[in-house]
Amino acid sequence: MSGAHAESVIKNIIREIVQQCAARGHAVSDTLVAFMVKAVVLDPRNCFNVDRTLTKQDVQKLEELCLGKLMEECSPSLDTIKMQVHFDMNYTSRREFLEEIHRVLESRLSSVSREITDSRVKTREEFDALYCKIITYIQLRSGMGSPTDDTALKEATAALQSVFPQTELGAFMVLLKRDKEQQLRELTMIVTGIRLFNKASKKGGEETDLQELSIVHHATHKNTCYHRQCYSGGGGARA
Repeated sequence: MSGAHAESVIKNIIREIVQQCAARGHAVSDTLVAFMVKAVVLDPRNCFNVDRTLTKQDVQKLEELCLGKLMEECSPSLDTIKMQVHFDMNYTSRREFLEEIHRVLESRLSSVSREITDSRVKTREEFDALYCKIITYIQLRSGMGSPTDDTALKEATAALQSVFPQTELGAFMVLLKRDKEQQLRELTMIVTGIRLFNKASKKGGEETDLQELSIVHHATHKNTCYHRQCYSGGGGARA
């Protein structure tokens, strides 16, 4: 049986089953029936040979088996197939939705990121301003509070200072542009993790000392900076 002919046969079977279900007072979708047909055909207990053409008897048997299963009341197997159908029909759109959110986020943050990675600071005031921009970037990217919220700002600043003190801005400035962008993303994840950990600990009614956690993050960050400087030519290359 050619692929086109086999597809036509399956479509006819699905259409017939949908009509039979409707005649019995059960409205089912083509997608649900297609899943059921596949499940019945692949079930070895039903003895269908997928490598040969379906005979009229095979088609009749397939339709009867599918109808019987679709008409079952309180059937765990039918409920499972319905969940599979729901997942199959919604997962792609959900993934696309999340991808769109990420695209919008990246678009909105591009100007802030560019201001940070393209900065050429020299004075103390310029370093302070750059550090504030990094905090703003982290706030916007993490979504944990507005950059104008004093409480959220203090939390983000404290978390960032524990892993990326302002004294390390000099090392940050000599990184390549792509490495700066990567480090901003990593800092966002680390700072967000610290804040979530801190909130969860306080919510449980127990104050947790984050000093040890901060030391680990700080050591990891310094090691990352060291390798990146080596990669970019000993720290001499500029973005």
